[in-house]
Amino acid sequence: MLMQPRVSGGKSAATPEQIADRKANAFLEMLPDVMSWNEAHPETRKETREGVMISLGVFVKQEMERFNKLLREVKKNLNSLINAIKGTEVMSSKLEDIFNCFLNNKVPGFWMDTNLGFPSLKPLSSWVQDLVDRITFVGSWVREGPPNTFWVAAFFFPQGFMTATMQSYARATGKPIDTLGFKTHVQAFMVEEVEEAPEVGVNIHGMFMQGAKWDFKKKSVEDSDPKVPLVDFPVIWLEPMEMEADFQLSPSENFECPLYKTSARKGELSTTGHSTNFVLMLNLPSKVHQDYWIRRGTALLCMTDN
Repeated sequence: MLMQPRVSGGKSAATPEQIADRKANAFLEMLPDVMSWNEAHPETRKETREGVMISLGVFVKQEMERFNKLLREVKKNLNSLINAIKGTEVMSSKLEDIFNCFLNNKVPGFWMDTNLGFPSLKPLSSWVQDLVDRITFVGSWVREGPPNTFWVAAFFFPQGFMTATMQSYARATGKPIDTLGFKTHVQAFMVEEVEEAPEVGVNIHGMFMQGAKWDFKKKSVEDSDPKVPLVDFPVIWLEPMEMEADFQLSPSENFECPLYKTSARKGELSTTGHSTNFVLMLNLPSKVHQDYWIRRGTALLCMTDN
């Protein structure tokens, strides 16, 4: 039977049941209410001249629905665990798994299942806070309208955000979407200093660079400082534009840097042939040939492991 004390020691030592119960109650207090599309800001649910909701509106509504689904399941599981510890509900194998994960500060695997959650390497306590932060960001976008800069790590499907941004530009200009690409503009500031949204495209923030750093003075990718494997990256303005069929940046002056969701840099293969953990390539200015950074495994990540 699962419900056996695992913690030895004096009279003041908490039992495993007490530890799991405290965590479950603390997490329930942290989690917000589900979001409602009825509260969506007019700019969020704005429609095109054809009467179709804008691409970014469709995207954020889908994200909201995904978060609501995950939020309901997590809350349901937490309440069931609390009841099972009290003895008012049967301790199922699923609840046993949650119980054991809580004792080891691990995220229950089914909370990160592809049909429910999002990939993450964070421990349980950090994962819950990250979930709260993501819901807060998406909820703010829904209720208050599009922000000046988008936290790309907040999304279940950041690839969909990139596609929606490109679709918005294609509809506004009449250009075929398959002829478009993003021009990457690394800004001279961090997210706290963003004052306005660009007229074309989007600002994105919340990324981390692994294996290198951004040098604000040189305006290029440079070697990372000793013993600093991961650093915050500045805000990036993604400018959609039409690309010539033979367009190619010089590899000696630009580094085509991959952006991944997690540091694992792996996932299932999508229909594009890329890993589902892969978001997109960002062309960053570099003073050396990009092979230098490729050999070092340099990449941008949406989140840290802690």
